Amino acid sequence: MDSRGFHVECRLDAVDAAMAAVCAFAGDALAPDDLIRLEIALTEALTNIVLHGGLPPGAGIGVTVRKVPSGVSVEIRDPGRPVPADLFQAARDPADLDPLAESGRGIPLIVALSDALHYEGRDGANRLTLRFGGRDA
Repeated sequence: MDSRGFHVECRLDAVDAAMAAVCAFAGDALAPDDLIRLEIALTEALTNIVLHGGLPPGAGIGVTVRKVPSGVSVEIRDPGRPVPADLFQAARDPADLDPLAESGRGIPLIVALSDALHYEGRDGANRLTLRFGGRDA
């Protein structure tokens, strides 16, 4: 399995550069539609961490991308506030959300766009793992 780690500074302007690097690495392991889903879901996750994670000054976000036989696995790690245990399970269907709402779409999009999702918060860190199907790497 090929993998690559990325460090993302806790700033909104750092998210775009991180996404370009992740997509360049993962692009050959995913079908175009899967790559778009990864880009949207990961952008939402990183943006939520920057805006709502309460990371300590100078802290960063770790992203590890692994090419696996079924596509790509993305692990996001941050030392911010833990999220409620049922946040991802309780996410609403994005189709049920108010299209004019200014917030509240990130978590439902992450859940809907990922083929698999696992979250754990422990030992002062959050770990969110997302999987996206695709062609063999």
